[in-house]
Amino acid sequence: MIFFPLFDKFDYIYSVKKIYFEIKQIVVSFLRLFYALICGQSECAVCGKSVFSKPVCKACLEKYFSVKKIFEVQRCERCGKELISEQKLCTKCRQQTVLKSTDKIIPLYSYRLWNRELMFRWKMLGERSLSPIFAKLMNNVLKQSGQTVLIPIPPRKGKIRKQGWDQIDELCQFLEKRYGFTVLKILERNSVVQQKTLSRTERLQSIKSAYSLCKTKLLNKRLKSFGGILPESVCLIDDVCTTGATLESCAEILKSAGVKTVNAVTLFTVD
Repeated sequence: MIFFPLFDKFDYIYSVKKIYFEIKQIVVSFLRLFYALICGQSECAVCGKSVFSKPVCKACLEKYFSVKKIFEVQRCERCGKELISEQKLCTKCRQQTVLKSTDKIIPLYSYRLWNRELMFRWKMLGERSLSPIFAKLMNNVLKQSGQTVLIPIPPRKGKIRKQGWDQIDELCQFLEKRYGFTVLKILERNSVVQQKTLSRTERLQSIKSAYSLCKTKLLNKRLKSFGGILPESVCLIDDVCTTGATLESCAEILKSAGVKTVNAVTLFTVD
């Protein structure tokens, strides 16, 4: 009998999971295309041009969702919003920043125009064909910014069981299994209240107790590949940065636990 090293076993298991994930995505893509052919064409969310299985046409993806432009504009060193002056920080971060534990946020796009519609279709209507598109865009940004260990913002308790999926969880599945990032699910959400239903003041007050590290037994299990300790640098993953309160709360928890650098990448920012 041939005994393989332990790391070979882990590599084999990872490869099998990755292959299974990609086969599943091929089948899902085929079913979406088949459904589109039967039901007819739909419209691109940006330009209205006829499309089949994807919600955004190729031309609009290239024109409006260029990752290169994200790094070309001058941004606030803290919250990541575009600057209108030569200052390193935006007006809000200079006057009264919410972000004290979060070292840096990189938002991909502004939460305006068709981006609001895309977010609604993805998150609320469950248009999961957007997941691989968003994952590809985020992958390019994460690699350019040097992020490797990702920590997703956890969903409300019971959401995945009730709805069958969560947009951030699925986004991180693509980032892990297709693009090779390490995803650490070590945060859990304690509150079941949707933050979007709260005012800014209520959001800031409630967010402090809304998140925590997962239970010790589960935490130790998920940190086993890191020698049982938290990595020095991590990157939080979320869909929209509104006030920054969610990211800041999670960053504060992680830094209290020993993480030195906590950055964040979000798809959109409300500016």
